[in-house]
Amino acid sequence: MKLEGKLEHSALEGGVWVLRATDGNTYQLLNMDPALLQEGARVEVEGDADGNTMSFAMMGTPFQVKAAHKL
Repeated sequence: MKLEGKLEHSALEGGVWVLRATDGNTYQLLNMDPALLQEGARVEVEGDADGNTMSFAMMGTPFQVKAAHKL
C-alpha cells in the first residue's frame, strides 16, 4: 500500500511520528527511516497498515513502513 502526506511529530509517549495522509486518514509510522523525519515534510511511504498492532500513543492506524522518500 502506498500513501502520500505530511509528517507530524507528537511528544506523546516519548515521541510519535504520524502521517497526515492525502486520503484523509492518520497513520502512526513504524520503522520509518530517521533520516526522513522532519516536521511538515511531504513524503510517500510504502508498507502495510496494521490494525492488529497495539500502540500506547493511539494516534492513527499503525503503519509498518517498508520504503519511503520525500516528495
